[in-house]
Amino acid sequence: MNFWEQYPDLHKDLDKVESKLRQEVRSRNATIESILFRLVNAGGKRLRPALVLLSGRYARVKEEKLIPLAASVEMLHMATLVHDDVIDDADFRRGIETTHRKWDNHTAIFAGDYLLSKAFGVLTHNTEYKDAAVMAKAFKFICEGEIEQYYTRNNINTSIKKYLTRIRYKTAMLFSMSCYLGASPSKLPRHEKNALGMYGMHMGMAFQIRDDLLDFLSSGKQLGKPVINDVRQGIYTLPVIYALNDRKYGRELRRLLQDKDKPEERLDEITRLIINSGAVEKSKALQQKYLNKGRNIIRILTPNIHSGAMRDLLSFTADREK
Repeated sequence: MNFWEQYPDLHKDLDKVESKLRQEVRSRNATIESILFRLVNAGGKRLRPALVLLSGRYARVKEEKLIPLAASVEMLHMATLVHDDVIDDADFRRGIETTHRKWDNHTAIFAGDYLLSKAFGVLTHNTEYKDAAVMAKAFKFICEGEIEQYYTRNNINTSIKKYLTRIRYKTAMLFSMSCYLGASPSKLPRHEKNALGMYGMHMGMAFQIRDDLLDFLSSGKQLGKPVINDVRQGIYTLPVIYALNDRKYGRELRRLLQDKDKPEERLDEITRLIINSGAVEKSKALQQKYLNKGRNIIRILTPNIHSGAMRDLLSFTADREK
């Protein structure tokens, strides 16, 4: 069963978000419209719009307000993915050829920029200035996180602290913003809105750590994109950082990572060292700490079907295989 099908109201709302997305990605330019419809039809987890909907429903925000907000968040997310794929020179995303591969880099960048303009257009028509400012601030942090990642490629001295700051900016901030944005139009006390934002932050941290783990634990077919791709790009995530600090395996791993030419057999050896070092288990333990923080926040919220779905969503993302 699809996770969302356990919650019929949420499932219906997400279907309405899909319809809103198809409505908003229409363009007078045939190329842009073709690209954007292809991106929407590729699907995805739709976690960020789901968080807007869950927080909004928890806060008793009306549907006509929530659907556009959820769609705007997903368009912002899709725009960042299109730009990421250009930067990473990725071939596949969500099981299909990336936009810059099917067309070219320039067209992909324009398409991503167009999505951003549409996202902010939908947002500003459906919310107050202060909420648009929240989204703009979140996007600023996302950019800072991505720039930090880009300029620390191939840095074998990256610390766990720097890694956590990076993923907080580039991933968790949008999760947090999604939760806050959904509840913002409501009359909830500010401390509850802030609590929902922190729930999203902790979930986003756990989500990204799981994503980085899957780069070593899943197949390319499962993920819809190449595995060990971060190592190929010189992006060293939590399992790599833990393994680099291991007394037994760290020195050999450093030697392999410093070799700029990494053929497939080297990548296999790098993966073996990381797994044997216990880095996967350490990464899972840190992920669990963020999941526990998210669950602790849910405990202080008023119990209802939506807070229950938030709790279940944490477990779902923690155990996902793609």
